[in-house]
Amino acid sequence: MAGGPYDFALRLLKSNLVTSLTLRATSIANTGFDVHFSGGATAQTSHLRIALEAIGQLLIEMSQTPASSGQGSLLDETLVYIYSDFGRTFAKSGNDGTDHHPATCGILVGGSVKGNQMLGGYDETAKGSPLGAPVPLIEESGSKATRPPTSQDIAATVIRAFGLEPGKDFFIPGGYGVFDGALLI
Repeated sequence: MAGGPYDFALRLLKSNLVTSLTLRATSIANTGFDVHFSGGATAQTSHLRIALEAIGQLLIEMSQTPASSGQGSLLDETLVYIYSDFGRTFAKSGNDGTDHHPATCGILVGGSVKGNQMLGGYDETAKGSPLGAPVPLIEESGSKATRPPTSQDIAATVIRAFGLEPGKDFFIPGGYGVFDGALLI
């Protein structure tokens, strides 16, 4: 990983000088993901692969770096949240998948995340809620529900993964749910 695109970030994490970092994947691929031209879906796929390979290298290095606490690895002590601020349309006849779409995804790795699972999905044929397949959630009240997730649910799950308590350490207007089964805590 020496000299790689996330080398400085990794050195900061290993040094205990920072408690959080924000990194942009576009700096890895040296180009933007927002393209609108014929064949754009192919270009986006290439850019995404380059970015995800670099992120994978960073995660491997973090998993092989001992934690400062002496228990486990740096990745065990760190929550990595990977997301996109907008989605893309799916390639269909006459559309190469280069238009904006409100559906997107997020990836949580390390920390208190219960790994090796996918929660949610996309169902464009669903009536009334084409932006997300229903998922099991623990609502703000503590009750369990199955419904399409909202951005508040995603934010609450990520904040909860940082170890903060809903209602005590954070408030999200409009209510929220936490993805049931996503976290070890």
